[in-house]
Amino acid sequence: MADFFAPFDPQWLMAEQIFGGRVVLPVEPVEDSRKRFATMWSSIEPLIPKPTDAVTVKEIDVSKTQRARVYRPTDAPGALPVGLYIHSGGWFSGSIEKEDFLCRIIAEKSRMILFSPSYRLAPENPYPAGLDDVCAAYQFMHTNAVLYGGDSARKFVMGGSAGGSLAISVALKYTTNAELKPLGVVAACISSCDPAVLPDHYKKRYTPEKYSDSPMIGHGIMAQAREWYGAPASDPLFSTLLHPDIAHLPQVYLAACTKDPTHQDTLFFYEECKKRGVDVEMDQWVGWPHFFWILPMLPMSAEFMKFWCRKLKGMAAKA
Repeated sequence: MADFFAPFDPQWLMAEQIFGGRVVLPVEPVEDSRKRFATMWSSIEPLIPKPTDAVTVKEIDVSKTQRARVYRPTDAPGALPVGLYIHSGGWFSGSIEKEDFLCRIIAEKSRMILFSPSYRLAPENPYPAGLDDVCAAYQFMHTNAVLYGGDSARKFVMGGSAGGSLAISVALKYTTNAELKPLGVVAACISSCDPAVLPDHYKKRYTPEKYSDSPMIGHGIMAQAREWYGAPASDPLFSTLLHPDIAHLPQVYLAACTKDPTHQDTLFFYEECKKRGVDVEMDQWVGWPHFFWILPMLPMSAEFMKFWCRKLKGMAAKA
């Protein structure tokens, strides 16, 4: 497994210089955290490539209170696989607009129709509001896939950070339902267990102090995000490492970053899946921090997205 003490990748250190130093989100009131996220996104937006006509995008209503964007590659005829892409943001921030460019890449390169839903954010809407919303969107995708040129028999769920954690939760919720079970899951940088209920055999290896120099997020803001989210620590759809149905999961692809406080969460979930016989793969991005691929000017971001899309296409080909 990857070396915890591997240095930061030189590409990342160069990016920090461009942005004026290391960004670490502090523990602060939720509105201040949201403003900080918004400022960070504003600095990234000028670097995002302009949309092309390779993907068509349609704004839809999932319900009276929930909306989504549907992405379809323009030159892909016939019924395509469908995927639910869940945005990041620590359960308290983020939006479908912010990760639009990632959805366009995935739809085009994976030859897949993507549904990217909004969901209610904490702390105003505590658990399970956000999970309920993405589950409703997943069921909507299954029921209505044919209306958008999709094949509901080939459905996937995916996301990074909080979106990846929610993707695992959605997969587990439906993994024993023959009709709704997804064919595969792609999840990056996930939170898989509240530290308070981490099983002893993992707790002995849990070393949060090794990630004290992590950019972007630290254990402080992660603990604050869990508090805002309000999920019971032992709820298996929150602490998914504890879920009794892990063995029934479909294909799973995980991505972990070694300079990221969620590194061990992702690693432990991989090990638990492996132990229970799941068809699971994981790549570790050595020297890279949480959700680094959101920076489009980094060559490694493009490489990461190639991995993501290649894994999705491979999963769909097995169907």
